Amino acid sequence: MSVEVETQEPAPLETSPAIAASPAAASGRQPAWRMRRYQLTALFVAIVFVAAVVGNNFFSRQYSPDGAVRQYLSALQSGDANSAWSVIQVLAPSGSAQVSLIDRAALRAALASAKPDIKNFAITSTTISDSTTSMVDFSYDTSQGTKQAKFLVQRSGDNHFGIYPTWHLVIQPTLLQFSLPSGGGGVSIDGKSVSLPTGKSTVAVLPLGHKIQFVATSMLASQSLAVDTFFSLAQSVAYQPKLTDAGMLKAKAAVKAAFDACAKQTGLAPAGCPQSYSNAFASVTQWHVVGDPTQDLAIGSDLHSNLVAIGHFQMLVAYQEDGIDGTSHSASSGPYSAALSLSSADVSVTSVQAIAGAPGLQRPSGATDQAAKDLVTKAFAACASAKSWAPADCPQRLSAPDVSNVSWKLNGDPLGGSSVTFDQNSGLVMVKGSFAMTANFTVSGYPYSRDSYNTTYEADLLWDGQALQLVTISGDF
Repeated sequence: MSVEVETQEPAPLETSPAIAASPAAASGRQPAWRMRRYQLTALFVAIVFVAAVVGNNFFSRQYSPDGAVRQYLSALQSGDANSAWSVIQVLAPSGSAQVSLIDRAALRAALASAKPDIKNFAITSTTISDSTTSMVDFSYDTSQGTKQAKFLVQRSGDNHFGIYPTWHLVIQPTLLQFSLPSGGGGVSIDGKSVSLPTGKSTVAVLPLGHKIQFVATSMLASQSLAVDTFFSLAQSVAYQPKLTDAGMLKAKAAVKAAFDACAKQTGLAPAGCPQSYSNAFASVTQWHVVGDPTQDLAIGSDLHSNLVAIGHFQMLVAYQEDGIDGTSHSASSGPYSAALSLSSADVSVTSVQAIAGAPGLQRPSGATDQAAKDLVTKAFAACASAKSWAPADCPQRLSAPDVSNVSWKLNGDPLGGSSVTFDQNSGLVMVKGSFAMTANFTVSGYPYSRDSYNTTYEADLLWDGQALQLVTISGDF
C-alpha cells in the first residue's frame, strides 16, 4: 500500500517596512556630502571665505596709499570737507605768513567757496619709497585739459580694524602774496576776514580754490577775485585797486593841486616834480602848466604797493638866457607817476615824477597840420620884425659882434616843404623845415648886410585842451 506525502514549499520572506525606512539603514548607503545639512554648511563656509577675500581686497585697496589719494580727490570733487580732512596731514607753512588758514574750518570754507577744477582722475602709478612713505602719481582732467600730478603719502601709527594701515597725504600750504595800498577796507578769504598790513604780506592757505574779497571804502571800490592754488606753493594775488567815482574825483583834484605846486617852483629841476630843463645859461625861471594833466589819468600800483596816478603832463618854462634878447621858452612834457596816499575819505599826492613806458597820447583832432603851420607862419612874421641879432624864441642868429640897428627880412616861405609830426610820448606837435633870413645892421656906424647862419628850424607846439599853443622856434645850421 502506498502512502503519498505532500511537501509544502516555504513562503517567501517579506521585507519589513520598518527596516526599509530606518535612517541607520539609509545612512549606510548615502555619502555625507550628499546630505542637505552638510551641503548648507559647506555653502556657508564658501560664502564666508569669498566675502573675506573680497572684503580683504576692498579694505586693502581702500586703506592704501593710492586709496587715500582716491578718497581725497573724490572728496574734493563732491565738496566733502570731512572726508578730505580725514586723509591729509597739513605741514606748517614753509615761510613767514601773517595769517594761516590751514585748519579743518578753512578746508570747509574753501570747498564751499569753490571746488577744484577736477572733472575726472586716474591713478597712474604708486612708487614705494619705504615701509612708511609712497609717491602716488595721477592724471586729472580739467577745463584746461589733462594734467599730471603726484602726492607724497605717509603711513601713520594708527590702523583700521587693527590690521589695515592708515595713510595720509602730505599737504604743503600755498603762500598767497598780497600787495595792499594805504586806506584799504580789509580783506576776506573764503568768507573769513583777515587783518593784513599795508604793503606786502603773506597768507598761508590750503592748495585749493579760494575766493578773495577786497572790502570797499568811500575811496576804493570792492573787488572779488578767484584764485586756484591747486599744486601751487606760492602765488601772487593780482589785485588792481580801483577808485570809486568819488575817489577818482579826489585823485584828480589832488594831482592838479600837486602840479600847481610844482609850477610855483623856480628851479630847472624841482624836487618832487616831473618837469626839468637843462641849460647852464638859463636864469630866473618860471613854470606854467599847459592843459589838464589828468586828461588820461589812470590808477595803478608801483613796485612798493603804493597807489599811483599815471598820466601825461605838459609844462612851459620861461627863462632869461645870456646873449638872448627877451624871454625864452621851452617845453617839458611826458608821462608821469603821482604817488597817492589814501584815507577812508580823501586822497592826497606825496610826490610826482617823470616816468617812461606809459601808453602814448592820441593826437587831438584839432591839432591838424594846417593849424600848426598857420601858427608857425605868424611866428615867423613876428621873428622877422625883431630888432635883435638873437631874438628869443626865434631861429635866426648873427655872428657879428657889437651890432646895432638890426632889421630882418624873411626870404621866401619857410613853410614850403616843411613837415609836421606828433610825438605820442611828449604830446608835442613839431614843425620842421628850412628858412632864409637876411639882417641889415650897423657896426661902429658902418652898414652891413648878412644872412642868418641858422638855416633850419624846429617849431614846438602843445595842445592846451582848446587849441595849439606855440612854445618856441629853435634854429640850427
